[in-house]
Amino acid sequence: MQNNCNRPEVSYAGFWARLAAYCIDSVIVFAGLLFVRLFISGITAALEGTALGGNVLFQYTLKDILLYVFHVLYFILCTYLTGTTLGKRAMNLRVVSVDEGQRLSLLDVVYRETVGRFLCSLSIGIGYIIVGFDREKRGIHDMLCDTRVIYAKKIKVFPVYQMPQGYPGPQGYGPVPGQTPPTGGSKPAQDKFKDDLPEDK
Repeated sequence: MQNNCNRPEVSYAGFWARLAAYCIDSVIVFAGLLFVRLFISGITAALEGTALGGNVLFQYTLKDILLYVFHVLYFILCTYLTGTTLGKRAMNLRVVSVDEGQRLSLLDVVYRETVGRFLCSLSIGIGYIIVGFDREKRGIHDMLCDTRVIYAKKIKVFPVYQMPQGYPGPQGYGPVPGQTPPTGGSKPAQDKFKDDLPEDK
């Protein structure tokens, strides 16, 4: 795996922007899982008293497993298909491969959103906290899968041009406040400037 990303034009997303995106995604997933819970409750009620009605995997029930699958599917499908999630889109963020121009592979996305996030959550979430200290703003899940989270679009900043000293304002409004009318130039130009000034009444 490559760990270096030499793309100076890329702006990496920091810890707080990524945390805000994750909070938005968590709210969306929580709302979506409310409907899933209603559907699963009917299934688990029908399976009560059977082998699938109790713990299926260690201390996890079938309901716990299905809720986790739907939860992680949101992040996997959104990231693989569009490179972002609804929360990241709201924060103008995007997940990209360290290899410029290369699309994220499904295996990397699945590994990132399952094993990678599990490792990040260990030890009070230290795998996420290191995003704020890494040069390329990577979490453990980014390091494992050679991914980066960047700002998707750059905001264009247009320069502000100042009018030259003595340049009259828009026609019919006289000179720019704080500036003196032009003193040089031809007489017709000076007469035109006088015509633009409001008449004293």
